[in-house]
Amino acid sequence: MRPSKKEAILNAAVELIEQDGLEAVSYEALAEASGMSKSGIVYHFPSRYEIMRGIHQHLADQWEQELEEAAGGPAESLTGSQRLRAVVLSLNRSATKADLLLEVDARGQPEFAEIWRQVDDRWAPSPQNIEHDDDARRDYLVQLLADGLWTHDYVHETPLTPSQRKVLTDAILQLL
Repeated sequence: MRPSKKEAILNAAVELIEQDGLEAVSYEALAEASGMSKSGIVYHFPSRYEIMRGIHQHLADQWEQELEEAAGGPAESLTGSQRLRAVVLSLNRSATKADLLLEVDARGQPEFAEIWRQVDDRWAPSPQNIEHDDDARRDYLVQLLADGLWTHDYVHETPLTPSQRKVLTDAILQLL
């Protein structure tokens, strides 16, 4: 199925971020990257803020779809362990530059952070009881290990090979 014009704009925006960072997202750059007119982009996104909000929502929706596919269903139909397993499986790939820049960007904008918080609340364990509950602490450590696997290649000189990622993912899953 062909993506909608709005989705095509958002995909082009993510590609711009991947190549040149958040600052690269402008109406002119999006028009060129998407093959649409500037007025067509303004029709869907009347401000740069709306473009950025749209990108966050677009990627959060994609991540939730990936989580549902990994888990075999929506979060509300699964156990906590099944949800956490899906999180680990979804984070066993290396983050992209766009992923990381948008995660940092979300922390500076409450509305953007809320988009990601909603997905986290459905899928990820809460740190709320980690000081007093062994199971909560274990689950949160699994989350932290998965987060580390996802960011590894950006904070270490040598990237992990696919076989190293698989071995580490399997070891993380054994903790569940």
